[in-house]
Parts: sequence; C-alpha cells; structure tokens
Amino acid sequence: MTQTRIRFFDIARGIAILCVILSHSVLMAGTVTPLHTLSHTIYAACFSFHMPLFFILSGYFMHPERKFRWGKELRELVGTYAVTACIVLAGIAIAAKGLRVSVRESLKIWGSAAVYAAGDISQHALWPQSARIGAIWFLLSLFWAHLLMHVFAKLPCTPVWVVVSFVIGYASARWIWLPWDIQSGMCTLAFVYVGYLMKQYDVLAWLKKYPAVWVLMAVVWLADIVLFSGFSLALNDYGKTPVLAALGGVAGTVCIIGISVLVDRVQRIGGILAWIGQTSLALLCAHLIEDDVLPWALFLTKIQTVLPHMPLWIVLFVVRLPLDFFLAWCLSKLPYASLWFYPMKAKQHALSVAQTSHANE
Repeated sequence: MTQTRIRFFDIARGIAILCVILSHSVLMAGTVTPLHTLSHTIYAACFSFHMPLFFILSGYFMHPERKFRWGKELRELVGTYAVTACIVLAGIAIAAKGLRVSVRESLKIWGSAAVYAAGDISQHALWPQSARIGAIWFLLSLFWAHLLMHVFAKLPCTPVWVVVSFVIGYASARWIWLPWDIQSGMCTLAFVYVGYLMKQYDVLAWLKKYPAVWVLMAVVWLADIVLFSGFSLALNDYGKTPVLAALGGVAGTVCIIGISVLVDRVQRIGGILAWIGQTSLALLCAHLIEDDVLPWALFLTKIQTVLPHMPLWIVLFVVRLPLDFFLAWCLSKLPYASLWFYPMKAKQHALSVAQTSHANE
C-alpha cells in the first residue's frame, strides 16, 4: 500500500514538473508571437495547479510535531538555491561573453536577482530589479513555509495562525516585496497546511468513498481555468479572482492526484512519470538554469523564420525538455551537492550509511 501511494504521488509530481516546463515554454513563446486559444488554455491550466501541487504534497509528508531540522532544510532548500544561483551566474558570464555584451554588467544585474531571489520582477522591491531569478523562488518559499508550519503547529488555534500569515503576506505584497521570498512563504504556507490536513484526515480515502466529490473538484478547477486572470505564487498575485484561484489550485491538485492514481495502473507510463517525479527538483533547477542563461527570445525569432507555421511553444518545449533532462543529469554529477538535487537518493544514501554504521557496531 505504501509503495502504491508513493508511486502515484511521484506520478503527480512528474505531471506537475512537465507542466512547469510546458507553461514556461508557452509564456516564452508568447513574447515573440501572440498566444492563441489553445496555448492560452494550456498556460492557464498548468499555472492553475503546478506550484500549489508541490506545496500541498510537501505538506502531506510533513511532521511539524517534530523539531525543525535546520541542517536538512538549509541544505536541501537554501543550499540547493545557492548552488543553482551560482551555476546561473557562471552561465550568464559565459553567455554574455558569447553575445559580446558586458560580462560585468550582466553579473551585476543577475547577481542582484540572485540575492533578491524573487520569482518575478516586482515594482515594490526594496531596490530596482532588471531581472528575476525565476523558478527556484520555490525553494526559499518552501523553506519559510516549513519553518512557519513547525512554529504554528505547536501553537493553539493553528488554522487561525495560518490564515493570519496568509493575510499579512498577501496584503503586504501590495505595497512592498521583501527579498528571499518571505512573503511568498507566508502565503504558500496555506497550501502546505492543506496538504498536512489531507494526510491527517485521510482525505484521499474519503474521496475514494465519495467519488462525486471528484466531479465537484473538476468543476472548480475548470471554472478556475476558464476565468483565469493570472496566478503567481512567486509574487502573491492571485489574479482578479483570488479566492477561486486558491480553491482552483487545491482542486486542480486533487484532480491531478486522481489522474495519477489512474495512470499508476498503466505500468510503463506510470513508471516513466514516477521517475520524472522523483527527479522533479533537479529538473526544476535544470530548467531554471537554461531559462535564465540561454537567449531563448533570439533563438525563437530565428526558428520562426525557418518554421513559420509551427507553433513556437511546441518547438521550444520539444527542444528544452531533453536539454533539461541532460542538465539534471549533470547536476547529479556535482561533487558533494549532487544529493541536494535528488532527495530520494539522499534518503537512500542516509539509510545506507545508517545501516552500515549499525552493522559495524
């Protein structure tokens, strides 16, 4: 039973990380050509759930009643962010030299972005930003969400504290955006808490008992996609319908989990998606590296002249997907820090070390 549950959760992560890459490809292509109905729908569907899913599943496996493991959290989240940001800066320097632009100025711009750690450019930043670090904002946001979850879980009226955190993070973002994704973590805590409650009350078993609820979740998710007006957890921007956006993120996650349960019955496809899910952190960081470093707008302009009738978002997705897998493999070869990008391997390594140590006693 445990293996089945773990596998379909990995499948859900696999679907989500593919949707991250796909939606970013649509977004990037949209800077060169306008989005049409299909591409906009794909963009809305992906953005409506992919980041909430990662936070919700993180909460599902949390144990906030235990002590906060500073070393593990700093290493796996903050450390992984720092290593990825350093790789981005190295790539930016190489790219700047190749494009014959100022390496110093490029590093100044992207160094500031790496220090600020914002997922997107905010008009309310403490100092002006010309670039954004991108998708790895998720790592620092998750760190703060985990920390707050451990604090609030030990206080009376935990749900009240979660709501207060969300309100403060959401409201303050309207007039100031602090560095290091602090406010983002204050809001994404709500999704982490939802995942925690799903585990505590065995919501998945309840959903299996009452399958009509799946239909309700699908309706909410569909409504969110149809009325989509933007959704960025990176800047606490929930669009024109913030309540629907938040509910749609949860409903979309539940639907993807349900789809993953069905996919799990197909051995080959389920196995591939589960493997992708286990590699999702490395893929996220690899995707961020190529997204920041490579001059995609320049490439897409040239591709458009060669393939004028081919949707650019499809071309970009097909090109960058194998590139992301290759870069993720490269991250697995990093000395010392490689396991930070592969939590599953890190757990297996720690277990192996513990067993060896125990056997030698």
